[in-house]
Amino acid sequence: MKKAPALAAPLARAALDSVADAIVVVGADGGVLHLNPAAEELFGRSRERAVELPVRALPAGSQLAVLAERTRVSQETQSADFPSPRDAGIPIAVEANPLLDGTDCVGTVLVLRVPRGSERALDFEALAAGLAHEIKNPLAGLQGSAELLAREAEGSAKEYAQIIAREAKRVDGLVRELLDLARPAVLQTSTLDVHRVLDDVAVLARGIPGADRVTFVERFDPSLPAIQGDEEKLKQVVLNLVRNALDALSGRNEPTLTFETSVASVRVRSAGGRTRPLARLSIQDNGGGIPEPMLARLFTPFATSKPAGTGLGLAISRRIVEAHGGRIEVKNRATGGAEANVYLPLDVP
Repeated sequence: MKKAPALAAPLARAALDSVADAIVVVGADGGVLHLNPAAEELFGRSRERAVELPVRALPAGSQLAVLAERTRVSQETQSADFPSPRDAGIPIAVEANPLLDGTDCVGTVLVLRVPRGSERALDFEALAAGLAHEIKNPLAGLQGSAELLAREAEGSAKEYAQIIAREAKRVDGLVRELLDLARPAVLQTSTLDVHRVLDDVAVLARGIPGADRVTFVERFDPSLPAIQGDEEKLKQVVLNLVRNALDALSGRNEPTLTFETSVASVRVRSAGGRTRPLARLSIQDNGGGIPEPMLARLFTPFATSKPAGTGLGLAISRRIVEAHGGRIEVKNRATGGAEANVYLPLDVP
């Protein structure tokens, strides 16, 4: 079987990279030969990390692999609709074209078209913001009245009033999260040391119930340069990841949570084509890992496996990280447990 050549010609690469649609070039062996910038953004993978991996390794890659192979064998253009790898609620159209070298089919060119305009996302944001504002005022009145009643009531009436006040407070937290998700992430940036952020979060984490059983490990790269970021919002992101890790460690033997930093092995590409190095902030646990069906939906709003969870924390965290020009990835570790990596542009050329 003839294998597709690497796409090394600068003109060919430039042509693919200039296309607004996401393009993935797959070789005859099912390996990724090229991702253009739109595909990097869609899949949350840099081309350096994706090239030569099987296309199945990409989010929703199993379906793409089947379509690519079917197209290569038939040498006919085919199309299908798949859930978006970034948001399972938004379908994307995928067109597969055979990659020909003379008369031989040596691979497949996948063109993934995300709906333009993001009407559904905008509708959700407007609905969430409007609903949150409408709920907030009467909810504050309900909570205040219940707290006053709890002070004056006796017996079962006092207990019921306390339950109402407690649940109203919980709903108020959900409303605040909805507002955070609906509003653009406005950053108050400054030059900061990510290790200070992690140290502060570690102090907060040790006060979470059950954390006294957990061994905290720090593996910091002391040469990591400063970044430009919003310190409070980044603390919010890391604390959310740490809370998830602590939940996964509940009931485990010798629970360990590791903070790790490094300069990432990949760089981020800006809209102008310039690349910048990335800092990697990693939160690792030795828990039971994340079920595969849940792993694909982690950043989808309201997707949660926790009985008392809202499913908004990771969606908000991703919005904050992307506002910094970075990205966030969560995966299971080969040695067991899960790993969350936050990649942020470094303040160096």
